Amino acid sequence: MEDRTFYYRHEGGSFSTRTVNCPGEITPPEGAVEITEAEYAEGVAAVEAANAQIVEEQRAAEQEQRRTDYEALVAAGVPPETAARMSGYEPPAAAVAPKKAAAAKRGR
Repeated sequence: MEDRTFYYRHEGGSFSTRTVNCPGEITPPEGAVEITEAEYAEGVAAVEAANAQIVEEQRAAEQEQRRTDYEALVAAGVPPETAARMSGYEPPAAAVAPKKAAAAKRGR
């Protein structure tokens, strides 16, 4: 007997598949409705896109927090290179170079 694949959308918005190789009628899992393969692919793509957007927003927020921490450390007198290591922020090279040159002139 050939494998048969069924596609489901669940109440909470998730998607699943079930592949069987037995005869007879297959009932969907509780709280799920059977959908087409195309609907499944479209739904999974939408979920993945939404997840990718959430991840990107979280990364942007983390980077902004690192930048804020870096700036606070530099404002408190911590050398930029040390502030970058402490905060995890990587400032643009142009932002560190002038400060490094100024510190060298002051004899640091």
